Amino acid sequence: MFKFSQINNMISDWKIIHSELLFQNRWMELYEDTVEVRPGKITHYTWYRTPDVAVIVPFIDKSTLVMIRQYRHPLRKVLLEFPAGHVENNEDPEKTATRELLEETGYHAREIEEIYTYNPSVNISKQIIHIFRARNVVKGEYEQERDSVEDIRKIEIVSVQELKRMIMAGKVENAGTLIAYLICCTGIL
Repeated sequence: MFKFSQINNMISDWKIIHSELLFQNRWMELYEDTVEVRPGKITHYTWYRTPDVAVIVPFIDKSTLVMIRQYRHPLRKVLLEFPAGHVENNEDPEKTATRELLEETGYHAREIEEIYTYNPSVNISKQIIHIFRARNVVKGEYEQERDSVEDIRKIEIVSVQELKRMIMAGKVENAGTLIAYLICCTGIL
């Protein structure tokens, strides 16, 4: 598994003078740091902390995927996505992936593997996205339980080729889904 954080771990000479929590809710904390970026140069830097995320690319077989259509309130529309969810309370990301796959789709994986990690917003957050490939997924025997803020409208079975056509037509808008497709469905890894 590749981790960009291992490639370049150079330490900055920025000195945090003060860090203030400006806002906090269930999903995020917003901070403003007073930072000396070089001797005599003080600036303010606003950033947020939010839980890491596990994105799951569920393969029924080598060319067939399980996806969801989920309402996304900030955009006021339903998007085609891979199942995903926040890593809760320092939970192992693989446990998150297994749980979210079942909760959001009703499917479980006979094999699940973390393939890649990345930071989606390096200028304002240190959140990590964990991409998992789930193989040989099968429909569970019971109804899935969803988080109270999830509005999953439909479970869809999609071929890898069909997903590629939708992406090329601009019909897939979720960044996590696009990156996970690139990593897991194009032969890169």
